Order: sequence, then structure tokens, then C-alpha cells
Amino acid sequence: MHLIGLIALNPALRTLDENTYVPVKQAIDIAAPRIAKPLLLSCLTATTGLLVSAAAMAQEFVAVGSAVALVALLVVLFAILRGDLPINRTMAGWSAKELPADWREVRAGWERFFAVRVTANSLALLAAGVAVYFSALDF
Repeated sequence: MHLIGLIALNPALRTLDENTYVPVKQAIDIAAPRIAKPLLLSCLTATTGLLVSAAAMAQEFVAVGSAVALVALLVVLFAILRGDLPINRTMAGWSAKELPADWREVRAGWERFFAVRVTANSLALLAAGVAVYFSALDF
């Protein structure tokens, strides 16, 4: 889903004028956390569980893959807490009729944090997939 946002949704949102962009972005920022929070917490929990069980069973490839996935998910969490949420709070107070002069720069900053999240999420998915694959092989 994040990859679709990076490739399609964000470029489409950039084509909107500020009178349309602001209420759409604010609506997304209200709806998205309802899905994203439990999903990220579930991923962190499952990945931690995989790492602990792999370490306990001395499955080195599984442990390394799950450790990489966990670090990548922690990067996602850091990007959300230090970038996305503060910027989203700023944008939530905007009015399409009275935007700050630097609104495009603020939006670009949010998009940079989003790109970090997409990259880290993709790495986490790949690493977790590798860990699960080696786990199935009983490596």
C-alpha cells in the first residue's frame, strides 16, 4: 500500500490546488492511522516474536532476517514519530483559504519522510520473507 502511495497517490495529490489538497490530505490523515497503527504494532510484535524464537532455536539465517526486518520497522516507527506525526499535526491546522507561505516545502518534507517509510517497510517485508523462508526450511 505504501508503494502505491509513493508511486501514484502522492504524485496525484501534488497536482491538486491547495483548496482541494488540504481537505483531502486532512481526511487521509484522520483515516489512515486507524489502519496503520494496529498494523505496525502487529508487525513489530510478530517480527520480535520471530527473532526471539529464531534466537532460542539457534536458527542463524532466520534470526538475521528477522533482526533486519525489526530494525527496518523501527526506522518506520522513528520516521512516523519524528516526521510524519509532527508534520500531520501542522497540516491539520491549515485552512485551504489561508495556507502558510511555505506549505509546499512542508508537504515536500512530509513526502521525504514517507519515502523513508516506504523504503524501510519494503526492506522489512523482504527481510521477514527471507526469515520465514529459511524458517520453513528449518535452517
